Amino acid sequence: MPTLADMLWIDHFGRGSVVACFSGREGGVSRGPYASKNLGLHVGDDPLAVLENRRKVARRLDTTAERITYAQQVHGSRTAVVGRRDVGRGALELRDALPDADALVTRVKGAALAVLAADCAPLLMADEAAGVVAAVHAGWRGATGGVALSALRVMVEQGARPERVQVALGPAIRGCCYEVDGPVIQAVRAAVARFAPDCRAPLARSAAGRDRAMLDIPALCRDQLVSAGVLPGSIVDVGICTECMPGYFSHRRDNGQSGRHGGFIGLA
Repeated sequence: MPTLADMLWIDHFGRGSVVACFSGREGGVSRGPYASKNLGLHVGDDPLAVLENRRKVARRLDTTAERITYAQQVHGSRTAVVGRRDVGRGALELRDALPDADALVTRVKGAALAVLAADCAPLLMADEAAGVVAAVHAGWRGATGGVALSALRVMVEQGARPERVQVALGPAIRGCCYEVDGPVIQAVRAAVARFAPDCRAPLARSAAGRDRAMLDIPALCRDQLVSAGVLPGSIVDVGICTECMPGYFSHRRDNGQSGRHGGFIGLA
């Protein structure tokens, strides 16, 4: 795999018909708090710099920026299906992105899906045999709302089978750094009881006291997917914490003024 700060390629999905990677923050043209490969059009960065960064990523994916589809992520659990007419939505303008979706699913060959994050977990999913891929954005709200399961259900509707689905869990804030309060703890426990009742909540004790805990969002998504039939051996976790490891944007570490890296997946 290349350096963590550049592009983290995922060769987990099979025989070559699926292209997948997670971008880092280095190698772009943005400046200031967005330096340097910010991909978010919604964070206050110069739009021209963002578009150049997106073109750089597209070239690495052996496609064009106009073939990558983005959503207007809202920290929810809705999944949108990307058809041929949707390819490229949100690539050049934020207002054109698919509305109110935190997961995208497609069967369109030659198209790529994107999700953006800066502590939330990007997930990439594929059933190569069925020719179906998904990109998922999971913050704590989306994860407790079952956004990964929403994407899996839509993949199955498009012909996928859970036992064939391969998953990559991308760079995200981890249990080493993500301290959450009582309402989030309650939401996590409720989600585990609902979606993964045989699992323990991925919460560790915090030094701050009994009303705080350390949350691992990727683990929360992983347990839900396994409970829904995805094989544990079909899930790979890159193990990167965006707050304490270099090369990635972190909304929490950067006090809310930060760029966005991305997760990308497409059918060759």
